Amino acid sequence: MIKNTTPIIEIHGTGIHNRGAELMAIAISEKIWSLYPNAKIVVPSTFGFPSDISRYGFFTSSTLELLAKRAVFSLTIAGLTGKIIKSKKVDVVLDASGFAFSDQWGEYFPKHLFQKMIAKHRVHQSLILMPQALGKFEKKDVSDWTKKLFSRADIVFARDEQSYKYSEPLIDLSNKLKLSPDFTIAVKPLENSSIQLPEKFVAIVPNLRMLDKSDDPEAYLNFLKKSIELILKNGLVPLFLIHDAKEDLKVVATLGENYSNIEAIQHQDPRVLKWILGQAQFVIGSRFHALVSTMSQGVPCIGAGWSHKYPELFADFSNRDGLIDNLADLTSLEKQITIFSNQVTYVERSKQIQSAANELKNKVDQMWKLIIENINQHLEKKVN
Repeated sequence: MIKNTTPIIEIHGTGIHNRGAELMAIAISEKIWSLYPNAKIVVPSTFGFPSDISRYGFFTSSTLELLAKRAVFSLTIAGLTGKIIKSKKVDVVLDASGFAFSDQWGEYFPKHLFQKMIAKHRVHQSLILMPQALGKFEKKDVSDWTKKLFSRADIVFARDEQSYKYSEPLIDLSNKLKLSPDFTIAVKPLENSSIQLPEKFVAIVPNLRMLDKSDDPEAYLNFLKKSIELILKNGLVPLFLIHDAKEDLKVVATLGENYSNIEAIQHQDPRVLKWILGQAQFVIGSRFHALVSTMSQGVPCIGAGWSHKYPELFADFSNRDGLIDNLADLTSLEKQITIFSNQVTYVERSKQIQSAANELKNKVDQMWKLIIENINQHLEKKVN
């Protein structure tokens, strides 16, 4: 570690738009500040409103960024509070987009980050793509821009085996591409005693992407309805846990009036949401980082997903049977709910998941060693 240094680290790709993205910003900032207590952490203007940025002690970049059609104009107000840093002063940019570079999201995101990082005032900055889902890259425009982005990066971390395979053909240097699990595993839950939870409950985490990204939205709604029916049948209490800013509430509303009496819990701090997930008998979810928060605490969960990142995640946690690949397969759903509702079979699966979680946490530690080495090398060049 270089003494008396004040690195300026920019976190790209996160924000308060969903709690998973927010959780990634928390994970990065906690690690950086634990190693560099005086570090300044910068986020783009798209992170959130000034109150959100100041809540975490972040600075705002002097460059106003637009995120597709959504822009958060926090720059002027941030400037009035003095919490602004010129983008040219940044040392290292850590991208934590989560899942943005793929055919499913188009060329905008890789193009935007690449163009940002080749600006004259940023050519000296290191770029590291934190562990995230990557690919497919079958569309030429997406592939071309992503290849340019990978070329600009110092390290590219794929979050799973499939993402690694999708990315390999686009990487110019074989040692640049690394495999590492999701890094929010290490974030500790934050207890909130003011939240009253049922004694035995199952947290259901909906995801609007399951309606607008999947081939059969109706199957997802039926999956949720059947889940609630089976939870009640097994003597447990269902509740909705909303793991984004607001849009997933639309899924709850779409279920209809028959389900309006089920409690829906929201909280602005994803660490509190992680604590709630850790108190559940089990979780049925479709938000990636809610599933990570659940299984990283050894709590079994049942998942429904819309991309390759979900089966890879469940396999990492030795809980592959917990992912329902075909939402119309309600028999598999019932089987898993029965397993997790029974204390004996619950404990067995929980031990498997916790053991896998411990191994994944060790891999995350190895990831951070590589990143810190890169940051230190960059700071040494700056000093010299």
